[in-house]
Amino acid sequence: MENSQNAGKKAQANQKYTAHSRPLKGAAWNAVTEAYRFCYYTGIQLIRYFKRYKKRLFRFAVQTRLRLQLKLKKRMTLVGRKFRFSLQDAMRPYRQLQRLRQNQQERLMMAEEFGPKAVRKEKNRIWWESLQLVGQTLGTVFNYVAPVISFIILVGLIHQNTNLQFALEVEYNDKIIGYIAKESDFDESEKIMQSRIVYEEYQPPLDTVPKYTLKVIDEEELSSVNEIADELIAASGNEITEASGLYVDGVFYGAVENAEPIRSLLDGMLDEYRTGDENERVDFVQDVQLSKGLYLLSSLVEPEEMEAILTSEVEGEVTYTVEAGDAPTLISQKMDIPYSQLKALNPGIEESLLVGQKVLISNQVNFLTVKRTVTEVYEEDIPFGTEQVVDANYAKGYQAIRSSGVLGKRLVTADVVYVDGMETDRTEVDSVVLKEPVDQVMTVGTAEPIQVLSTGGSTGSNSGGFIWPVDGGYLSCGINGYWGHTGMDIAAPRGTVIRAAASGTVVKAVRQYYAYGIHVKISHGNGIYTLYAHMSQLAVSYGDYVQQGQIIGYVGQTGNAYGNHCHFEIIINGRFMDPAKYIGTYYPGR
Repeated sequence: MENSQNAGKKAQANQKYTAHSRPLKGAAWNAVTEAYRFCYYTGIQLIRYFKRYKKRLFRFAVQTRLRLQLKLKKRMTLVGRKFRFSLQDAMRPYRQLQRLRQNQQERLMMAEEFGPKAVRKEKNRIWWESLQLVGQTLGTVFNYVAPVISFIILVGLIHQNTNLQFALEVEYNDKIIGYIAKESDFDESEKIMQSRIVYEEYQPPLDTVPKYTLKVIDEEELSSVNEIADELIAASGNEITEASGLYVDGVFYGAVENAEPIRSLLDGMLDEYRTGDENERVDFVQDVQLSKGLYLLSSLVEPEEMEAILTSEVEGEVTYTVEAGDAPTLISQKMDIPYSQLKALNPGIEESLLVGQKVLISNQVNFLTVKRTVTEVYEEDIPFGTEQVVDANYAKGYQAIRSSGVLGKRLVTADVVYVDGMETDRTEVDSVVLKEPVDQVMTVGTAEPIQVLSTGGSTGSNSGGFIWPVDGGYLSCGINGYWGHTGMDIAAPRGTVIRAAASGTVVKAVRQYYAYGIHVKISHGNGIYTLYAHMSQLAVSYGDYVQQGQIIGYVGQTGNAYGNHCHFEIIINGRFMDPAKYIGTYYPGR
């Protein structure tokens, strides 16, 4: 009974749902149908419009092409007709003359029937007609040739006028000495003239005021400033001669009558730096000129004297820029100068030598310096980057490489400048990447380190901070044992193991043979550093993370050291601390 009642209720509910849902479904279906019809109609209309405009455009293109073809054909027909008529008109007198020559025999034969007098009259008539036809022919030829001749004359006049220009005619000491473009050219010529007079007093002419007159001249008649200078010297009262003067950066150094030895010397100086590379350009840094002209007799010097000037040395500086891995001895060898001379020119070079520092190589430079520019193509490494992965399981200062980086490669084209054999500039022109670099991945600790620094006495033990850094040895000199001594010296045999006094990152692992010598510097975080100097050999590299007690090097005597020992420093926030307060004064294992 209950089941039948429930079934009835469900049927009634379904009927109600169906009754309510039917209007909704019908409205949705009608909306979809209308949208479809609209889209269909729009698409059909667009296709119809497209086809209609396509037909119109095609019809317009065809009609336009036909019109153009007809116009072109008509134009060509008119041109051909005009050309044909012009040719016929030009040939008409010639053809008439030919017909006259063909008919003259017949006309003379007919005239013979009337006697010699008639023949004579006919000959005169034929001659006169021929003369008229020849005149007409010449007139026709002239009508066609005259425009061509006129055009040629016009082109010639234009060409001639383009080579003409306005200039100032210079009259000096009642004599025309040349033509210049502007008055400042005369002033420059006077300066050149004065520069040639160095060994005697200039004797000016009576009239030294130039007079200028505007003229139209051919371009080739324009005088150079050196030619005007020659005329000014010729107008003076001094004894003059023709020679070649040497100018270096505009300064006159004398003149020689025979310039060939000087030219050969200059070419030889350039040849010393030529390598035969087709891409190189070799020239003097200075502007060197051998100018031929008129010079005072007193300005002449012997070729040997001029050669001595050109090959001399003058005061100046030759420097070298320190590169990574350089040491004073290496620089001495690289620059081929005695080590004693290098130290004399650079006091303190053994105590301090930084990358990028300028080192004085010589205080004398050549009078003439040679610049060689060459295009070089070479492969160059592309440094890889570092991707850091932070890890809170490690203390700050901890760094470990997860995956090593790989250097990339690129092909570089550069213009390199050498002055007297030393590179002074390098300009990259082009580069092509051959191989992309791969970044290294490094784990970096972020946890705050716990620093426990022992300040115990001289027992040699500590409470868990720093440890004695040498396997054995003894304290040979404490901090401030002498002026400038900033650490503790632990004497031990050469090759004795040196260990990290605490865990940290190697921030310096340097091979040098002055000052600290071969040494290692470790950062322990929070501004705390330790330094280990005068090693004989390194056991770590820059960027390594070392654990407390890990071997980092071996005792030696490199740098400024007397006897084998490890110079040990503790630096906290830039202050040199007494290591004895942290590690004691003797090896705890004795």
